Formats: sequence, C-alpha cells, structure tokens
Amino acid sequence: MIKYGIEFPDNTSNATIELHCYRHNNPNNPHMLPKHKHMEYAIKNLWPETFPNGEKGYIWSPWAYTRLKSWCYNEFQTWWGPAASGKSTDSAVLALTHWMAAPTETTIMVCSTSMTDLKTRIWREIVRFHSMLLARDPSTPGIKKEMPPTITYEADASSGEFVNTINALFGIPIPKGTAQDAIRSVLGKHNTYVALIVDEMQLMHPCAVEAYDNVSTGCKESRFLGMGNPVSRLDSLGKSSEPIGGWNSISTDMERWKTVKGVTLFFDGLKSPGIADPKKYFFLLRQSQIDKMMIDPGPDSPRFWSQRRGFVPPEGLTETVLSENFVYKFHMKEGAIWRIAPKVCVGLDPAFSTGGDKAIYTPADYGLATTGLVQVKFRPHEIINLALTSGEPLTYDLAFKVIEKLIRDGITPSDLSLDTTSSQVTLADIIDVEWKRRMIENDELRSGKCRRVNFAGAASDRPFSSVDNTPCNEKFRNKVTSLWFMLREFGLNNQIRGMSDIAIEQFCTRLVSEKIFAGKTSIESKREMRNRTGGRSPDEADSAVCVIDHVRFAIGILPGGTGAGGVGKPIIQMVQQMGMEDESMMYKAEESLDECTFGYV
Repeated sequence: MIKYGIEFPDNTSNATIELHCYRHNNPNNPHMLPKHKHMEYAIKNLWPETFPNGEKGYIWSPWAYTRLKSWCYNEFQTWWGPAASGKSTDSAVLALTHWMAAPTETTIMVCSTSMTDLKTRIWREIVRFHSMLLARDPSTPGIKKEMPPTITYEADASSGEFVNTINALFGIPIPKGTAQDAIRSVLGKHNTYVALIVDEMQLMHPCAVEAYDNVSTGCKESRFLGMGNPVSRLDSLGKSSEPIGGWNSISTDMERWKTVKGVTLFFDGLKSPGIADPKKYFFLLRQSQIDKMMIDPGPDSPRFWSQRRGFVPPEGLTETVLSENFVYKFHMKEGAIWRIAPKVCVGLDPAFSTGGDKAIYTPADYGLATTGLVQVKFRPHEIINLALTSGEPLTYDLAFKVIEKLIRDGITPSDLSLDTTSSQVTLADIIDVEWKRRMIENDELRSGKCRRVNFAGAASDRPFSSVDNTPCNEKFRNKVTSLWFMLREFGLNNQIRGMSDIAIEQFCTRLVSEKIFAGKTSIESKREMRNRTGGRSPDEADSAVCVIDHVRFAIGILPGGTGAGGVGKPIIQMVQQMGMEDESMMYKAEESLDECTFGYV
C-alpha cells in the first residue's frame, strides 16, 4: 500500500504510518503533511476520544492543539499555566507518542520533584495511556517496570529482565536540593533522539536545565519541555522563561513569547476551555473554581495568579514573610525606648550543620517599652567562625565560643534558644554540660539549660497571638513556619525593633509556599531558598526567630499582648515576673536608621 508517497506493507496500521511520517518527516515530499499533522493523526488513531467500548481516550482541547504544534517545532520550550490546565496529560501523550515513533533509538526523561509527585502527575498519565494501548494490542512496544519507573523497549525473551537502559521512558524524581553531580548522572543518557520533560519546574533545581545542555549534545534531535504554575521570575521556570525583550515586554494578553533558548507558551486560566464547555472539558479549570479563589485569597493574591491565571505574580505580589514596606511601616529597624531596664536573651543558629562554616549569635533586649507593650530589640548579630585548626571537634569549638559570649553578656544558657534540628541537639547538650562544669569549678550558682528549638518539628499547641487564640499547630505546618510568622506578628503589633539589614533581606526573600498542607501555611525550606537564591541561606533570620521562640514560649509574651504568661495579664505582674525594677527609669537603645538594602525582593 502507498500512502503519503511512501510504500508500506499492506497490513500496516494507520497509527504506524502516521508515526513513521512524524519521525521521518520530509518537507520535500509533496505528499506528506506538516509534521504536527502526522503527530495529531497518530494520537487520534492510538487514543480516539471514545473507544468502541465507550472508554474515554484522549480528549482534545484548543490548548492541546497549541501544545502539540509547539512540541513539534520548538526544541526548547516552557509552558505556563494554572492548576487543572491539562499540562501533565498533554505532555504525557506527546512524550509517549514521540517515543513510539522510534522506540529503538529514543530516550525520554520525565522529571518531577519527588517520587510521589511523579507517580501522581505526569508519570501516572504516561502509564495510563500506555496501558490503554497494551489492553488493545499486546504487541505495543514498551515493558513497564515499577521501580525505578521505566517503560523500556527491550527485555530478555526468557526472563523478562531489562537488557536496555537507553531506549526507554524514565521517570526521575529530582528533589530541588539535589546536588548538581547527582542531577547530571541521572539525566546523563545520550541517544539518537532525546527529550527531557520537567514537571513542577518552579520547584526544580536549576541544574536540570544544564543537564539538558549536556544530554542534547550530539543528538540528531532533542526536546526540552519545562512546565508549571509560575511563582517567581527567579526560580528555574522563571529563569528559563525570561523574554528576550525583558519582563516588561510581556503581559497576560500574550499567549507566547520568545526566550533566549526557545519559546514560552502561556495558558491563561481565565480563558480555560473548561469555562465555555465544562461538560466536555471536565478535566480543565472551571469558572466555579476561579470564583472560589476570587473570594479567598482574592484576585490580587500570588496564589490566584499562580494557580488560577498561570502567570507569574506581578512585582510586589510574590508572597514572602515580610516586605520592605511592612518593615518601615512598623518601625522594625528603629531603636527602642524602655520604660524599665530590659532583660537579655540570645538566639543561635548553628548554620555549620547545613553546609556552611559559621554560626549566627543574635542577642536581643526585651522588656516594657514606653508604648505600653513588651518590645524585642535585636542587638547586632555576631558571626562565630569555626576553627578547624583549634584542636577541638567543631561542635565543642562552637560550644566553648558560645559560652564565652554568654559570660560576656552576663546571662546563662537558660537565656539561650537555639535551633536543634537534626544533629544540632548535640551542641545544646555540650553547652549545658560545659556550662555546669565551669560553674562548679568557679563556685558559681548560676545554673540553667538552653532552650532547644526543633525547626522541623510541629508548631506549638499554644495560642498564636493575643487576638488570635488559634493554636499554632492548627495554623502552620511546622515549627519554623510558625516562628517566622510569629516574628511578623510581633512586628505587626509594633513590638520588633533593631532588625539588621541582612535579616530583613532574608525575611523579604523567603517565599510562602504555594502548596497547602491540610489548610496550614508553610514557608519554603532552607535548602529550597538556598537553591533559588544562589546559595543565600537565611541564617541571620533563623537566629532572630530563635529569639522570638524564647520570648514567646520561654518568657510567655504574646504578640499584641501586654503581659507574660497569657492574654490580659496586667503589665505590673509581667514586670514583677521578669524581675524588673524602678519603672520610672527610661532607657533608650541605640537607634539603627540606616537605609535598608535588599539583594532580592
């Protein structure tokens, strides 16, 4: 039989013919159709919208046609779109069709940020559509393996074990903090035809794009597709989608724009095909879903822009814990005027345990200010550099240096709160033991143990503030999120003073997560922030929130409250509890009114 000017065996299926013409498309053959039409017809033959038995196949939407055409003619592309925009399903069908057009010489790598996300999103769709074909034709190429997720072309005839690790589709989980070498190793597969698809690219390590540059070298044809719900211009999706004319050159009126490497396609949720025909496009974003988020969190929220419009939030809407305007509005850099002499406490972030070589020691004054509220005034933080040549293990070296500073500041370990996530708890134990030893040697009676703060643990079950009695563990996913927002709440109530520029920068940079965890707020992890900002770690801010933990939970001061130990406790009782005397005295701390500078906004 002859079709498209090519002779095929008489029993060749229409799907096989279309796949051949897609893969070996020849513009000089006047009988052939454009490449994207052959792929379209291949898909329609493989997965009709409704199979003869009534089973649903692949449903075409206007967005699907746009994506197919872009896939066929653009080597490097990113897709912006809201939740429920069909990105995972469409990319899965394109990937599977692309592989089946030449399964003996094609490698496709499909990445997401975790095995769970992989198996519940794009890889699930690849397996689903491949299973549809196998159910109707057992000779369909592709042998599925659960772990690691793989659909490979070749297997041993007798044992069924894999004999080929190149001609396959691979599902690859790549957590955002994965090391660069690890990413390159899992993606380092070269073949005649290679494709890399990155789902949830806004959460992916930027080295995934660099790995593509490596695997695409020497290929006859390569494809890169990154897709997600845009969150920031600074993450992997944002950087790979930057318009060649700059960010000011695009708007939500545009459906595509050129980038340095290729093209970005934007699918506006407000134009979802599911709005006009929710019955046919039941799987796409519908008006009711848009209306619900219009009310909460509202059309100007970063979440609405990311999850409903599918466009990066405009400047100023990216949700961070603090903003520059917030800091100035509530005077968080200024000094404090005390009604009585303040007490001192310290927050410590032993940052060396997260890959750095320093620890941040942040002392702070707290006490009754002339405003009638308890205020926290941060003193300048101190960097404790660890000495590898001191002859002591790093943890002991740090413990001794912290103890010296406590003695200098006239306080004890009971005035110290430190992050004890993971192995850092050992540091707290050493400080307690060494402090006790020194006190015994010097016949002193000032005992005390430092307060341990597990950032990865659950938030407290105590009320969040004087006006919000909701337990912290019902509002926040973990301890670190609750503390960062607790500092914000103290600031909102005019109770924070003396914040340093670098701590402010970190509070104005750390993103509030777009993911909702059982209705609880969460911030991006320290590792995610480091990867997104080129290695910037929020060590100074973490040290500051250790102070906040001490003031809130060790002393019992509520944001917005006028006393310690609970809402409404009289100020005078708080004064007595804290051991403060001579209320007639006024103390004015050094003011820090230098202009704030930001590396990120």
